Amino acid sequence: MKQLLSLTLVWVMILSLSACGKSEAAQSVDDQITAIGEVTLDSESRIAEAEDALAGLTEEDRKQVEGAGELTYARTAYEALVVEDAINAIGTVTLDSGDVIAAARTAYDGASAEVQAAVTNADRLTAAETAIRDLRIQKATELIDAIGEVTLEDGEAIQAAQNMLKTLPSEDAAKVSNAAALETAAQTLETLKQQQAENLLSKMRKNEDKVRGMSFYYPSAWKFYSNGSWAADQRCFLLPYIGRDANRVWLRMVYNYTGDDWVFFDHVTVAADEERFNKSFNYFDMVHDNGGGDVWEYIDVDVYDADIKMLRAIANSKETIIRFEGDDYWHDLTVKDSDKAAIREALTAYEALK
Repeated sequence: MKQLLSLTLVWVMILSLSACGKSEAAQSVDDQITAIGEVTLDSESRIAEAEDALAGLTEEDRKQVEGAGELTYARTAYEALVVEDAINAIGTVTLDSGDVIAAARTAYDGASAEVQAAVTNADRLTAAETAIRDLRIQKATELIDAIGEVTLEDGEAIQAAQNMLKTLPSEDAAKVSNAAALETAAQTLETLKQQQAENLLSKMRKNEDKVRGMSFYYPSAWKFYSNGSWAADQRCFLLPYIGRDANRVWLRMVYNYTGDDWVFFDHVTVAADEERFNKSFNYFDMVHDNGGGDVWEYIDVDVYDADIKMLRAIANSKETIIRFEGDDYWHDLTVKDSDKAAIREALTAYEALK
C-alpha cells in the first residue's frame, strides 16, 4: 500500500512539473508578445522583435509559447493599419491625387487576404478611384470645350486636351462626350499648319535639283549670287534650310565663318542666353576658300533633334553668341534678329511639313 502511494505521489509531481515547466526562453517570448499591447502604427518594432525572438527558439520551446496566435494577429492588425493609413492619406480627391491613390491601391493589393479582410476603409479607396476618374473625364471635356474656334495659336491647348484624354482608360475616354470635336480640332490645326508652311515656303528662295527631284528652300536671311550659289564670303552665320522631295522633308544647316584671316574652326560653341551647345566637326569635311582678300570656311550638315533644340534656343533668345574656334584662333558672332526670325520660319515650316 505504501509502495502504491509513493508511485502515485511521484506521478502527480511529474504531471505538476510538466504543467509548470515552460522554458525561460518561451516565457520571455510570451512576455514580449504581451508587451505589444494595443496595436498601433508605432507597434512595428515590438512586433518584429517578438517575431525574431519566436523564430530564434528551438522547436520544443516554440511549442510552449502560448501567445503565438496573438502575435500573428498583431502582425495582421498592424499591416491593416498601414494600408488604412495609406487610404486615409488620400483625403479630398483632386486631379493631383493620382499618385497617392495609386500608392494606396498598391498597398492594398500587395497585402495578404487576411490583411485585406481586416482593412476597414477599403470602400474609401474604391470611392477615391471613382472620383478621380470622374474628375479626369470632366477635365478632358472642359479642355476640349475651351479650344473653341481653332487657330494656329491653339497647338498647346489641343495638345493638353489630347494628353488628358490619353491618361484615361478606354472605358472612361468613351465617356468624354466631345472627344470627336478634339479630333476635328487637331485635323483643323494640321491643315492650318500646312497652309502656314506652304505660305512660308513661298516667301523663301527655292532652288531645284531636277535630276534628283529635290527642292531646297532658303529663308530670306540667306544671301545669293546671281549664278544661284549662296554667298559664303559676305558674313558669318548659322542658318538652316529645308530639303523636300515627293516623299519626305528634311532640315540642314550651315555653319559659316568669313573674315580677313583664317580661323580653321573645327568646333563651335553656341551661347543662347544661359544655354550652351557644342558642336565638333572633322576638319577634312570643312570647305575652305578665299578671294578678294577675304577667307571663308563652312560646313553643311544634317540637323538632328539636339540641333533643333539648339536652333529653337537661338530663335527664342535675347542674345546668342556663336564662337567659331580652331586650335589657335577663334571668332565670335552675335546672331542678328533677322537670322533668329529666319530660323523660326524654317523650323515652323519644317515641323508642319514633316
